[in-house]
Amino acid sequence: MRAEKAAAYVDEKSVEAFRRGIGKIYPAPIKVAGKGDRWLKEALDQAIDRLSGRYDRIQDAADVL
Repeated sequence: MRAEKAAAYVDEKSVEAFRRGIGKIYPAPIKVAGKGDRWLKEALDQAIDRLSGRYDRIQDAADVL
C-alpha cells in the first residue's frame, strides 16, 4: 500500500508522522519499479504487534503445524 494508506492503516495523524517512524516503529518500504514505495500489510501488522507486545500472534495456520 502507498504511504497515505499505510499511515491511515496504522492510525498515524499524518503521512509525515508515519514517515518519521520508518526504521524506528514502522518497517522500511519495498521499492516497486515504476510505482515507488509500498508497504506490506503483514509488515505493518508485525510492527503494531511489536508495539503492543503481542509477539505470540499466530499469522498463519502453518505456524501451529
